[in-house]
Amino acid sequence: MSTGQILLVRHGQTEFNTRGIYQGQMDSPLTPEGIAQARSLAPRIRAMDTCATLYSSDLGRARHTAQLIAAPHHHVLAEDAGLRERSFGIFQGLVKADIHRLHPEQWAQHRAGDPDYVVPGGESQRHLLERVVAAIDRIASRHAGELVVAVTHGGALGVFVKHVLGLPVEARRRFDMGNTSISLFCQDGAGEWMARFLGDLAHLPGLPAPNQTEG
Repeated sequence: MSTGQILLVRHGQTEFNTRGIYQGQMDSPLTPEGIAQARSLAPRIRAMDTCATLYSSDLGRARHTAQLIAAPHHHVLAEDAGLRERSFGIFQGLVKADIHRLHPEQWAQHRAGDPDYVVPGGESQRHLLERVVAAIDRIASRHAGELVVAVTHGGALGVFVKHVLGLPVEARRRFDMGNTSISLFCQDGAGEWMARFLGDLAHLPGLPAPNQTEG
């Protein structure tokens, strides 16, 4: 018996996304395109029978996206820091192409795929997984039998999908979670999650190129 469903949304495109900058828990405003993406998604969200609370990460790009997709007079916004993107420590705010030159040793360790490696000042991939899964389970437990919408981030989505599909957290991400994509998960009576669909971008007027930028 299903106890609930959660629709996870990635935030709209940001300035850092377009420049290939590691965002992590820094923030960057939505671009005009990102705002348009969220506005295109809004009618799909508003047509769904969702619970009245719409959750988001407490980072500005997720919050802004949540504000744009929320149904007036229905959704009340609530922030949960557990939905944040991974902290990338010293990599945050740097162009990805420059990191190997500025921090060669740390970049090599990061790229080696150890899920327990902590970028200086940041957090490990495994910690991200544990934090995100705990947040989603916590949110779902408050809304048994309801469809919940939550706005989060690319890296957070990536580890949750791997968790649901039974993949190692360090596995290469062979699925795309574009900006304002939606992914639906349902939970059974034993608390196990199942993916119903992933990375849906049907609300956008044109299919964007794959976007694996962290954040």
